[in-house]
Amino acid sequence: MGKDLAEAGAWEILKPVCRELYELVNEKMINFVSASESNGAFTINLKSSRLHFASRGFKDSIGDVEYGEGKLRIGLRANGMPGNIFIELA
Repeated sequence: MGKDLAEAGAWEILKPVCRELYELVNEKMINFVSASESNGAFTINLKSSRLHFASRGFKDSIGDVEYGEGKLRIGLRANGMPGNIFIELA
């Protein structure tokens, strides 16, 4: 069974792979919807008009990206933790 993650927890997960995370949040270009963690993997749901993701460390990698009907899914590993980010594009 999974557990819900608070917004602050989701930002901590994303911080290593999203270069301009806090600028995007402050400018309201990226908005938290929900997040959860289950069996060591995370799921984060966002609404966003702008993104900038990059793999920068040994524990971070962007695995795959899928787009369809205004929605984006990014499979990645952030700080060694696998997961998916689902983004509704604004």
